[in-house]
Amino acid sequence: MIGLSLRRAAALIGIPLVLIACAVFGTATIERQSALHAGRQEKAAQDLLTGMLDQETGARGFFQTGEPTFLTPWYSGQAEFADALTRARDLTSPDAPLEQSLDQQQRLAGQWRAAVAAEIVRRRQSARPPSVATAEADKTTMDQFRQLNALFQTQLANRRDRALTRASYLAVGLTAVLFLLLVAAGIAVLRRSARRESARLRRQQELRELLQVSESEEESQRLLIHHVQRSLPGAGAAVLHRNSSDDRLECRLDSDGDPTPISSLIVDQLKPRSCLAVRLSRSYRQKPGEEPLLRCEACGTLAADVICEPLLVGGQVIGSVIVARDRVIDEREKATLQESVLLAGPILANQRNLAVAERRAASDVLTGLPNRRAAEETLKRMMAQAGRTLTPVSAVLMDLDYFKQVNDVHGHDRGDQALAAIGQVLAAGVRASDFAARYGGEEFLILLPDTDRAGAVEVAEKLRRAVERTELREIGSLTASFGVASLPDDAVEPEQLMRKADRALYAAKARGRNRVEVAAPAGHSQLPGPERPEPPLP
Repeated sequence: MIGLSLRRAAALIGIPLVLIACAVFGTATIERQSALHAGRQEKAAQDLLTGMLDQETGARGFFQTGEPTFLTPWYSGQAEFADALTRARDLTSPDAPLEQSLDQQQRLAGQWRAAVAAEIVRRRQSARPPSVATAEADKTTMDQFRQLNALFQTQLANRRDRALTRASYLAVGLTAVLFLLLVAAGIAVLRRSARRESARLRRQQELRELLQVSESEEESQRLLIHHVQRSLPGAGAAVLHRNSSDDRLECRLDSDGDPTPISSLIVDQLKPRSCLAVRLSRSYRQKPGEEPLLRCEACGTLAADVICEPLLVGGQVIGSVIVARDRVIDEREKATLQESVLLAGPILANQRNLAVAERRAASDVLTGLPNRRAAEETLKRMMAQAGRTLTPVSAVLMDLDYFKQVNDVHGHDRGDQALAAIGQVLAAGVRASDFAARYGGEEFLILLPDTDRAGAVEVAEKLRRAVERTELREIGSLTASFGVASLPDDAVEPEQLMRKADRALYAAKARGRNRVEVAAPAGHSQLPGPERPEPPLP
């Protein structure tokens, strides 16, 4: 309590002193800025005159000698005059009398320059200097410009004096209201503190509500990132997702906003133990200029104040939240970060578990590919998208040749290994936008968005060769037959597209296997004989 009272007393004494110092400094700054501004104005005015004199010197030298080299000051003076005029206008705007004076100087300078330029052209053509009358007229115009420029500088000096006087009055005014400001500041600080705490509680409640209705872990991560960046102005945030199955870290950043100190974060190829917050299961902090005994591989390269909070759920670390800011993160902001991470951890864990369960429900356990149910849903979605965008979609049905003999001769274990290997071949052989699934038994389906029939045949041929090159232990190589059908050439509905692809596959089987066949055009029979029965469910 004594220490707290001493701190309060020091604050009560120190704040007025600081305010007085600030008032004095502010007044001095205003005076200095006024003087600097006036000095820049006067320098621009003087440069206007200097530019005109340089032009006059260059023209006179050329008229006397006829040597073009004497025109160098003429050209440089024009550039100097134009630059000085631009600066003078910027510094005097929006002072109407000064702008009017500049307009007059510019007009006289233009008249003089046009007359002298005409004499320069005549001097080059006739080799005769200007007449006395012309020279006197040019001199008269120049003298008028000098008078205007001198008047302009006088106006600037008067305005400088008035500005300094106003600065002095301002110093007196600041001192007079200082006491009132101190009283008002004390009340404002108390109210601000209350509003800040109220706003913090509202933001935390908003985060809690939005996380509870979030539909995915990815959405929750984005909400957490935006909440942290809103709570810590100027900071960047990232969520490191711990992928236990691949033993690696996955990073999610806010890529939609302005660059932040954390935008350069790279965690590719890092393992969970590379993040010290994950490894130690506690908060990790690194300040600029510090040399820690062990630098974090995930955030140790960031040149900012960095705090990394682990996402703890039931004693297990599922990831971490990294926050970085150029200026120091204070203890109040750190507490807000910790509270937010503590709030989000269980929700992220539940959403991750739910997503894993949904993936398993839509995946074939043996091959790791999506199963038939997922394939049918994806086909409907792709065809709906193709209908909206008027782009093609192709379906490729693949069936392993003589696979029953593999099971009969080598056993079902070897058959399962063969299916798993073919699943890997398909997953590696299609684009990221394509979709490969186990459709039933030894049958697989590949869906190719934005791909016409010719492109689908090319993909099918590539996969056929890849399957043929795959060597399996004790089995050797396998072959596969492919049937291709495309939207809109062959079908307009998902069921019709699959029937066409199935008939094309049946034709490939009937014509010798290990080949690719495309759906027959409308009105033509694909191949005599009954339609191939539907494959069994996985």
